[in-house]
Amino acid sequence: MTAGVPVCLTIGSSDSSGGAGIQGDIKAFASVGCYAATVLVGITAQNTSGVTGRWPVPVEAVTAQLRTVRDDLPIAAVKVGTTWSPELLAALAPELAGFAAHGVPVVVDPVMVTAAGSWLSADTDVTKAVIRDLFPSSVVITPNRREAGLLAGGDGSRRELAETIAGLGAPTVVITPGPGESGDWFFDGERHAHLPSERHDNAAEHGVGCAHSALTAGLLAHGRPLDQAVREAGARAAAGVRAGLGHLGTRVHPVDVLGLVHRVPPVEGEADGRWT
Repeated sequence: MTAGVPVCLTIGSSDSSGGAGIQGDIKAFASVGCYAATVLVGITAQNTSGVTGRWPVPVEAVTAQLRTVRDDLPIAAVKVGTTWSPELLAALAPELAGFAAHGVPVVVDPVMVTAAGSWLSADTDVTKAVIRDLFPSSVVITPNRREAGLLAGGDGSRRELAETIAGLGAPTVVITPGPGESGDWFFDGERHAHLPSERHDNAAEHGVGCAHSALTAGLLAHGRPLDQAVREAGARAAAGVRAGLGHLGTRVHPVDVLGLVHRVPPVEGEADGRWT
């Protein structure tokens, strides 16, 4: 753990609507008192209804960003999000191994399916690369229900999926809830636990998965034990859904981990326009 404000690094994509991806991670880090550094791997044309376009950043530009940040800032935790290509993941693998070797926790959120249901990657080569290149350096993998099925190569209960993914090399697996489910499913290779949290059917879940993993990384950067960080991240993510910005967008509204509705600055002066 670094002194002062911990620095967390997010490796992910831009969400043009600001609810998920890099933009969502920055807000999640800030909500737990962390400074965000970013490595951009791709750009999406995205809103609350889904993804209409996506463009990768060249792999050499990704690694240049990462090394430049790493060489200057005391990174206390890393979160990996969007998985674009086997080539990208192969290039990230040695960099992430370097962080892990120095005791920096790496949280992997293998973003393949958005909350609105857009498939970002269902490529089996990408799935294999996630397992080969990201699992070895991670402390926890945090897929959603559908991503867990992709990684496991089939369907089943969250308990069964977690065991399969752990058998592929993930040290700890946290599967976030799917439709009709609540809370997270935690498995560390020995212990299973259902971590309950509030469920809010208010369609304000855009970015909740990104927030959950970024919050986990941020709390780890503060020195929380992994199981405690996961529990607290789940509770904070659920609270962000409860406070979600339902007036924004037409389908899956943005999660709000910052409590923006309650942060409106007071109006200075009187209503008639005279300033004091």
